[in-house]
Amino acid sequence: MLSKKIRFFITLSLLPIVFFSFWINDSYAVQQKISIHLNGEQKTGWDPQFINGRVYVPVKLIAESLGSKVSWDNNKKAVDINSDIKMIASIPEEEIYLYALNKNNNMYKDLIVSINGVKKVFNWETITKIEDLPELHYLDLNNDQKKELVIILSKGHGTGFSNKTIHIVNPENLTEYHIENPLDIIKNNVTTKIISDTEVEIKIGETISNIKLEETPIKLSKLFPESISEISYGNLVYYEISNHTIKAIVGVEGDYLKYIGNIIIEYDFKDGKFKMKNISFKKTSVTN
Repeated sequence: MLSKKIRFFITLSLLPIVFFSFWINDSYAVQQKISIHLNGEQKTGWDPQFINGRVYVPVKLIAESLGSKVSWDNNKKAVDINSDIKMIASIPEEEIYLYALNKNNNMYKDLIVSINGVKKVFNWETITKIEDLPELHYLDLNNDQKKELVIILSKGHGTGFSNKTIHIVNPENLTEYHIENPLDIIKNNVTTKIISDTEVEIKIGETISNIKLEETPIKLSKLFPESISEISYGNLVYYEISNHTIKAIVGVEGDYLKYIGNIIIEYDFKDGKFKMKNISFKKTSVTN
């Protein structure tokens, strides 16, 4: 005979007051396995305890899932629950909000996605500078006639440097779609050959691009490296959303923070993931 499970459904709230125990009058429940469900998702490892007609759940686990920070005050011998949460991006007309649970130096950490009042905490981080606040896009990316939430975060930027990350969330269950890392895509699809300290070949599939520094227009001379010792990627990564398509742009570095062009990756939705559809190289130009 299959064992009967007693379920408790908890709705996320930004309110600081929550209950950590529940009365149960059903004596049969004492003998059964109790499970905790948060917005329909079963939480494992919480080990709820049935004591004297109540179900007890660890304060730290439930409070952090509700978007609060939990710490122990040894002087007061008390649990401190802090729900000082900051909203950092929103699409109000769609009831979409992004909150930061914690702030450490110049980074927001542990971000909360809220869609139509349903909330979930993600282990993400983004810089606190106002010019680098998150971008939110709400559109259909996988042709299922339903919209997805795209969140573009920043770990910082400066002259010749930009480090963006992207997250795609299913609004129906707040799960995150996998998207291929652009640096992994480049590793598997792009090869380079340094011919001299002023010339390099970039090969993608059967397409070879030849870059010669001596052919660089004067207007671009400050953007290009003076010489090429190695090709690297990672200091310039950002994303664009256009025509319901995601593009990753990765700078091709010939010298520190000096670029000879960009690798452009276009994504498509396949097998439940966002994967590379097209990849190409574009030489740095005046209009880049």
